[in-house]
Amino acid sequence: MSYSHYNRTSNNAGYRSGGTRGTRNPPYRTSANIVSLPPDRDLMEGLRSVAIRTISKPHVDVSSGNAIKPENVKYIGSYNWEEKSTPTITVPGSPPEWRGRPFPYRVPFDTDVRFVDQNGYRMDEASCLLPIFRAVDIVAEENADTSLDWGDVDIVTDRNGLRKLMRWLQYTPGPEKEAPKEFRIDLQLGGKKTVLMNRWEKRTRENADPPKSGCGLNFERESTTPTKGCEKSTGHHRIVQQDMGGLKMIVRFEVDACIPGPASESTTSTTRATTERTAATRATSSNVDDLTDMLSGLDVSRGTSTSVMSTISQSADITVIRAGIQRSQSSIVELTTRSARYIDGFDWEEQYPQLLLSSTPHLFLAVHDRGVFQNVIKHQLGTTEFRRVENDSKIQKRFRQLVAVLRTVQSLVKEHGARGRLSLVCRDGRLEVFERTSDQRMVPDSDLERFGV
Repeated sequence: MSYSHYNRTSNNAGYRSGGTRGTRNPPYRTSANIVSLPPDRDLMEGLRSVAIRTISKPHVDVSSGNAIKPENVKYIGSYNWEEKSTPTITVPGSPPEWRGRPFPYRVPFDTDVRFVDQNGYRMDEASCLLPIFRAVDIVAEENADTSLDWGDVDIVTDRNGLRKLMRWLQYTPGPEKEAPKEFRIDLQLGGKKTVLMNRWEKRTRENADPPKSGCGLNFERESTTPTKGCEKSTGHHRIVQQDMGGLKMIVRFEVDACIPGPASESTTSTTRATTERTAATRATSSNVDDLTDMLSGLDVSRGTSTSVMSTISQSADITVIRAGIQRSQSSIVELTTRSARYIDGFDWEEQYPQLLLSSTPHLFLAVHDRGVFQNVIKHQLGTTEFRRVENDSKIQKRFRQLVAVLRTVQSLVKEHGARGRLSLVCRDGRLEVFERTSDQRMVPDSDLERFGV
């Protein structure tokens, strides 16, 4: 789904603005669950007024060569966000498991406050990418895998940024065509060639607007069950390493669900709990209370709990709890819902890139009539219907253009060097590059070192 959701059990006080979940059962929103949210940020906040370059859509030849798609895909990390007073992730975490619940069943319309960008909500701009590094490091340690060479990576990004660029590439100006929604992506160089692409949103949360908002998030809640150790999670994020058109990429994306694996898969489950310290120290007594609450849902010994709590008294920018299951890439599921009245108009040109850019193998399309779900249509990458979409000339053109645009961006970022602070901004169908006024880094110095000099 497009948006993260709040968890099933907590009251979700939130880190910054005191957001709460709405009442679970009402089919329409009431004043009781409308949350006052901060105003939208200005798209040009912190940017110089004049663009240094306009990026044009590249001309590509779609008649030659094999289809462009991610290859050599490898899972390298994952984590769940926890609803705590300081940023806390569970590694490797796990998506909720698909229950295979018998149909039909009714699901209320979404009424909750929902995340637009949970990573941006829980971390400040100087550390939004930090959970990627923490999760990848821990999973590599658990798997005794030292194969990742960060300095050889071309792009580190959220899937969301790639999808926004794809929508811009799809847009053709015309009197009856609406320009793509404006967006911004902040950029920074890591090492000699790695482009760090930081997601930037005007708002990190928003109020659902039933019935227009549909019932996708409530369907997810009612159709999945959390993995042991992840009962209080508010969203699962997965990180993969892949090649696309000659670019080596690290891509982070949100996962809705997974297909439960055999019992042997749980042998990778981590039942230890630990914390990590990063830059600043912000110790408070509430940290210990939060951790005690969190550990109540985990299988850890009393001795381990005591050790962890003594560490968290020196808490810092992010806390890491080790728990969950490393899920295989083949088990990952994207859930989406559609009214039976609109199922024939399902937009594969929009949905397919989302699946392909993260190599998500399963799409479960749930069909409902006013919230009563009758069935789910299961699609899988690699099947005949998906191959038809994959080989569509319009889709292939956009993927080839995406690779070309990323190479252009990489050249610009390298040209401006380690001190360069650039941002991509899309407005009225134009993609421009601006310099930022602040020299603030998107990644702590200690993590930039992994990319080399």
